[in-house]
Amino acid sequence: MSKLILSLLLAVITFGDVFSESNLPLPFGLIEGHLNLVYSASNGPETENLYGKILDLKRIPNVILPGERLMIRYLAGDTELKFIIKKKENSQIKGGRFNARGIRQLTILLPKEKRAGIITRMRENGMELPEFSDENIGLIGSSRFEIRDSDDNQIELIFLDEESPGVSFKQAQIGLGVSNMDKMGAFLNNILGLEPIETKGSVHRYVMGLTQIKFWDVPISRPTWVGKPNDIVGMTMVQFVVDDVRAARDIIVARGGKIHTEPYVIGNLAIVMFVEGPDGILFEFGESLVK
Repeated sequence: MSKLILSLLLAVITFGDVFSESNLPLPFGLIEGHLNLVYSASNGPETENLYGKILDLKRIPNVILPGERLMIRYLAGDTELKFIIKKKENSQIKGGRFNARGIRQLTILLPKEKRAGIITRMRENGMELPEFSDENIGLIGSSRFEIRDSDDNQIELIFLDEESPGVSFKQAQIGLGVSNMDKMGAFLNNILGLEPIETKGSVHRYVMGLTQIKFWDVPISRPTWVGKPNDIVGMTMVQFVVDDVRAARDIIVARGGKIHTEPYVIGNLAIVMFVEGPDGILFEFGESLVK
């Protein structure tokens, strides 16, 4: 068994155990037991085809943003995937875990029973089938492969037995490429309050509720691919949904965090702010104005 698969499966088990046993309050007045992932997407129909039809993720209602911008939303476990559809072309970069620093991967955990249907729909859509990896560790059997969406975002699909101990299909994992793993770990733990679950080896992992943030080393010579949705195409921000953005701001500043964009109002929908992490990776805090 490869060290990568062994580490991956152990992290899945540990993640489930950490969440089920933790009674710690979520920080910043977090009102959902998970984080979300915000995308800037260049093509609405292609986004709907892959995430909705091929992967069969649950669709939740669209949101119309100021400026007649459309946000398409799906659920990966409990994590919301929020695709802001752009009317004009933004710069893009080739996908891949090590091709740039920034938010580089989404990992979705699915029951093994869903694999055949996804493969069939991929074939029907003319998609090239990826390489598969099938492994077992103890009572857990897994199958995994990676695909790219139309904007070249990397998606890792891990299929697990329904009865796998310590596994929650409500969880999702967001992967970051960083130039300094110690700095990112300190930021996630000391500034944002995520709990470490794996801090050795080539991939480090921290957890917040039902979301795992994992990260790996990318040479500083690689470009950074970070920015707000109007700046780039791709995975742009990890989102916290809180009950008071301004109170969260005060906590983050007191902890030594850097505010990238101060709290501001988006129409009659929300108050948001952006916190800047290592390598310029953005973390959004949003407070709904719709009570």
